[in-house]
Amino acid sequence: MTMACERCKREIFKNEKCSYCNRVICFNCVKSSGRFNKTTRLVICKDCWGSMKKRGAFKNARIETKVVEAQ
Repeated sequence: MTMACERCKREIFKNEKCSYCNRVICFNCVKSSGRFNKTTRLVICKDCWGSMKKRGAFKNARIETKVVEAQ
């Protein structure tokens, strides 16, 4: 079963969901991703990366997990 990327409209077989705009995106539209904790994966698309507020939230979430893991 194939779907269409909601950002670039390409046909995709494996999708990701942006954690900030909740769109289904393809691998090419993912700007960055990482594990927030063992079960939660944060993904940010290229459109949300352009918003400083959303980018700051993404980077702060990653920094907070590194601080918690170090303690």
